[in-house]
Amino acid sequence: MIDHRPARAALLARALLPARPASAPPPVRGRRVRGRRAWGWGAGWLGCAGWAGLFPLLSPLGPHRTWGALAAVGYLLAAAVALLPGAGGPGRSGWVALGGAGLLPLGLLVATGSGQSEVGVLARAGGLLLAHGSPYLDAPAGPGEVTPYLPGMALFGLPHALLRTLLPAGGPVADPRLWCAAAFLAALWAARRVRPAPAARVGMVALLASPPVALALAVSGWTCR
Repeated sequence: MIDHRPARAALLARALLPARPASAPPPVRGRRVRGRRAWGWGAGWLGCAGWAGLFPLLSPLGPHRTWGALAAVGYLLAAAVALLPGAGGPGRSGWVALGGAGLLPLGLLVATGSGQSEVGVLARAGGLLLAHGSPYLDAPAGPGEVTPYLPGMALFGLPHALLRTLLPAGGPVADPRLWCAAAFLAALWAARRVRPAPAARVGMVALLASPPVALALAVSGWTCR
């Protein structure tokens, strides 16, 4: 005969014990962390927009004013992407900032041939290196004939010297800024291989989109120095 007393005792104990609470609501800590992160990125991009917006108002240099006007809009859009729910978040905001503050001004300034004097210095140094084997003149007639950089910098002017025989003024592809940007990106890519974590990729995009780097890439190319 089967003894049902243990089963009855278990049912009685279950009836007497307090009911288990319903499943706890999903943790909010993760949402809070993501919210603080979004606000941090948004505030950062807004600060960048304010900094860039000063250039059209205060800078006497045309390329700087052009960069500032475009970059300010790009940073504002990046802040919106970082802050608005469903817009992409901080990771995507970096790409928006890079496009608005880096790639768009660089493309426009290169296409129009507008830039700081360093661009012409690098192009001339590349021509001297190709013609004489040295980017320096023995007896420069004035400051305009002086190359104030180390010899390696003349390599970024070689495309201009080589292509100007094929295209008018070498064409936009010969602009030293593009080759400086390519060298800078190659260095960053090599650094990414050392630490390929997603967080490192987000930080790398933010570095490229930051005002000091984006401004230099667009107007002078000095990031390769």
